[in-house]
Amino acid sequence: MYCIDTLERLNDEAVRQAQEAVEQGGEDAPICDYCQKPATRVFPTFNPADAVRTKKVEGAYGLVHVCEECDKKGVWMEDSFVCDGCGEVFITNHSWDSLVCNLEDGAYCHACAAERIVNEGGVPLVNLLAQVSNGNTEGWHRVNGLPGREVLWEGEFSSYSDFPGHTSLKTVADEITTAARDAGLDNGDSVFPLITQTYQFSVVLTVYR
Repeated sequence: MYCIDTLERLNDEAVRQAQEAVEQGGEDAPICDYCQKPATRVFPTFNPADAVRTKKVEGAYGLVHVCEECDKKGVWMEDSFVCDGCGEVFITNHSWDSLVCNLEDGAYCHACAAERIVNEGGVPLVNLLAQVSNGNTEGWHRVNGLPGREVLWEGEFSSYSDFPGHTSLKTVADEITTAARDAGLDNGDSVFPLITQTYQFSVVLTVYR
């Protein structure tokens, strides 16, 4: 079952205490998350979506305790990634939700990805409508939101015929067309298509202006 993120985060003091426990060693020292050896390093991981939520969430999502051998093997990267923008470590998934944003030149957290996407200038509305009408969502990146940008349209889509929301990208294109017309947009105006949530059997598609 999909687990909603409680948004409870570790503050800097909790991270510092965990790091001190590893440095001090002894019988009560933490063990590696991947084997039974004593941990030699502990570092925070973050949720990539936190920085672009409507209400920004602060703090680490969790801690990784790792021994020297497992650290060298990079086993912690099985469920985490290093953002090619800011260099922080982030979780790749939360339950069924895929959180990493893969752009052409690397993997990014949502804040770094949002900045890059906006700087690239978006895509012309007419191009997006043509793409979606043809059943194509290539270029819809997984980012929770674009701070400072306005939502033009949002809807949930699934390829399963019994889904209560959109099951055809043609109806998605129709609704985007209506929303754009109501907003007074021209075909050449730039928009920013995103996947703002992934569930087990559906995704939330959002277009920003």
